[in-house]
This record gives sequence, structure tokens and C-alpha cells, in this order.
Amino acid sequence: VAGVIVLSNSTSVFALTNGVRQVQLVVDALTEEEANAYFDRYGVLNSDEEDRALRRRIVQDDTAIIGILEKYAEIYEGTTGDAAAKRAAAEAMFDERAVEADTDVEKLLKFGRGVEKGSEFDVAEMRKLVKMLLDAATPEDGVFDTDLDLPAASDVAPVLQKYPALRYNPDTSRYYWYETRHRRAAERLKDAKSPLLRP
Repeated sequence: VAGVIVLSNSTSVFALTNGVRQVQLVVDALTEEEANAYFDRYGVLNSDEEDRALRRRIVQDDTAIIGILEKYAEIYEGTTGDAAAKRAAAEAMFDERAVEADTDVEKLLKFGRGVEKGSEFDVAEMRKLVKMLLDAATPEDGVFDTDLDLPAASDVAPVLQKYPALRYNPDTSRYYWYETRHRRAAERLKDAKSPLLRP
């Protein structure tokens, strides 16, 4: 009997039992070109240059995950009024998500000595991971789990579910930003010389 299980986030995979007959497929975010094609298809944020500027900010500074782009499209299309009113509604969502990302990253860095499912580890290693991700040449590079003194990814998963700023891909054995907006939030902390990024 074959079946497909769709998981809501990348850390939920650790709730599954291991089996040789399982195949994990990670659906990544769209490329910028694909995201623009999606917006073009539905006529979203495409009425003037201000619309297109916000579209670039969404794709480059928030996310290119299809589910979130769909929500932007729903808000844009569901708002009554002219293009400016629709754009303002989409921009409000952008701002709310940026604040949410700031909170996710700050809570992750304040995690301290956390105990989740019986495993304990020092906040310094989580801060080290965030700093290594900030220093990565590209977000796609990620950080190998072997470069860190963290417990097994399955033990870290509950923490990432609680503070979803990072994700882990078991196929590459690397940690990545959950979404671009989380990288931008960490960059803001770095620019502000936040003590949360100190060892």
C-alpha cells in the first residue's frame, strides 16, 4: 500500500518512524523568476512601479514559499479599493511577518539551556549556528550539523518547531534559514550589535 504524507514544516519529519521504504521529498521555495511568474499569472502587485517594488521586497526579504505567496495574493485580491489600497493591505502583511520573524529569531537566541524531550544543550551553540548561517556565502549553502556541538537533529527539532526561524534538511544534513525573513531579522540584530549574537 502506497501513501503520501504531507508535512506542514520541515521538522515534522522527525515524528515519523524510520523505514527503508520511505522516500522524503523536500519542496523548496520558488525561485525569484518563478515567484514573479506566479504573481503575473494572477495579476497581483503588477499595476505600477510601487506594486512591483513591494513584490521584489516580498520575494527578496520575506519568502518565496508558494503557500505564503498565495496568502499575499488572497489579501491583494480580496481588498476593495484601488491599487494603492490593495498594496497597503499586502504591505501590512509584509510588516507583520517581519515583526513575527524578529520574534522567532530573538526567542531562538534566548533559548538558553533548554530541555526538550530530555536533551539539553547550550544556547552558545545555537548562536554559533545563527552566526555561521549569517556568514554563509549564500543561504543555499546552509551549515553542516557536524560543524556544531548540537545534539542529534531529531533532538533539536522540537526547539525549531517552537521557535521556527531555522529548518533542517536530513537529506543534506544541513541547517538553513526557515525563510528569507528570518535571515533579514538576524541581519538586523547583527547590525544593531545585539548581545543576543554574542557567545
